[in-house]
Amino acid sequence: MEYVVPVIERLKRENGKILIFTHENPDGDGIGSMLALCSFLRKKGKNVTCAMKDPLPHIYDFLPNAQDIKKLPLDEEFDLAVLVDAAGAFRAGAPVKAKEIVRIDHHIGGNVESIYDYVDPYAPSTTTIVGRILRQWDESLIDKDIAMCLYAGLLTDTGSFRYNNVNKETFHFAEFLVDKGVNPNYMSTMIFERNRPSTIFLLKEVLSTLEMHENGKIASLVVRREFLDKTGAEEEETEGFVNFARGIDGVDVAFIMIQKPDMDTWRVSLRGKGKVNVQNIAKKLGGGGHKDAAGCRIKGKEKEVKEKILSAIKEEISKEKNQLVETNVN
Repeated sequence: MEYVVPVIERLKRENGKILIFTHENPDGDGIGSMLALCSFLRKKGKNVTCAMKDPLPHIYDFLPNAQDIKKLPLDEEFDLAVLVDAAGAFRAGAPVKAKEIVRIDHHIGGNVESIYDYVDPYAPSTTTIVGRILRQWDESLIDKDIAMCLYAGLLTDTGSFRYNNVNKETFHFAEFLVDKGVNPNYMSTMIFERNRPSTIFLLKEVLSTLEMHENGKIASLVVRREFLDKTGAEEEETEGFVNFARGIDGVDVAFIMIQKPDMDTWRVSLRGKGKVNVQNIAKKLGGGGHKDAAGCRIKGKEKEVKEKILSAIKEEISKEKNQLVETNVN
């Protein structure tokens, strides 16, 4: 028996201009969700535009129809805008003109944009949710191109099926996408094995900033603007750098601080291994995310920002430790 998915009914009704958009500093899940939904809706005869604030990271330039993505903000007003993989329209980093906004996402919390929002924080990726929508609506329209976009989000947001957000649905969905024509080896190669020389030179600079804290339980990295200038790398090339710190034996929480062009703002990415909820840490610092992957933005000098992050991490570690003790006592 089929069940009613409100966002599908809303999309079916819309005959005007539709915008699909995602967050700034886009990742594979946001881009894959956007492209898959856009391609599907066009097959349904809808007037659809894809857009985001920042340039497309080159590791995703092979995805079907990626060249059609426009840059936000756009002058035109849309009848409906669909936000994918973000906690609210504010995460787009640029204004969006639309009569109505609907959110499709898997982040904990966030803004309620519409009664038609589809948010499932237990889904391994936003592309998983988009996949549910497309399969419920018309599975026959999911071709290899759409499946590739959906797989890109699934692969990257699960850390190549390594993170603790991986569940039974993850592998069932992956199997479905492979049946639709996805080549897992090709996807992994295109996303993870096409580093530019500038990326490796930048990584060399960033690894020189590695610091261990709290007897090796916390690891930190810093990306200063001077590193980008020296290597000629773009900020997008820092994608995945934090995992080098996360992968150190004994580390429970890793974070990377990326200096923005204004020199006073830092984009912070936090990663955990299941022991510490980094989403709680990011929330204290004005951001959000998932239990093992979260982020925020902080203004200030490098040293004071790092100390603020470390203080929040230590506070969360202490809180969770105390909760564990209380649980064991009771």
